[in-house]
Amino acid sequence: MALRRPAAIAASLAASALLVGGLAACGSDETAAETVAATTAAADTTASTGTTDKVGGTATCDAASLVEAAQGADPNVTGLDDPNAFKCADGWAYASVDTEDESSAYAEVVVFEAEGQFWVPKDRAEVCKAPGDQVPESLYQAACETS
Repeated sequence: MALRRPAAIAASLAASALLVGGLAACGSDETAAETVAATTAAADTTASTGTTDKVGGTATCDAASLVEAAQGADPNVTGLDDPNAFKCADGWAYASVDTEDESSAYAEVVVFEAEGQFWVPKDRAEVCKAPGDQVPESLYQAACETS
């Protein structure tokens, strides 16, 4: 079976929209042009992503998401230092995590920035220069001034 290119799929969907748009205009307040525009926009999204699922999203502010992100950067992270040892605000978060290596176990604070639906660990020395500069003031003390 031959695969169709996104442009061909979009053109096919747009042609279908013309037919559906013409039928939708009969007996409704929506014009055929509005139907075609809406369907074509949806076709463009489908064609470019290959799916109708939403691309992007928002990072979930919960312990599991933050621990998973921290473990992605450091596999020695074992979990949160305390079940409530995290907070999120304005696309930023911090978590106090437990870390164990071959010689010791310790707690450390990790700062994250949301990128789409993912939390990305950041270098505290780079993002903690001043309250509100990058890390929001509401998180700054706990995220940047604790060890």
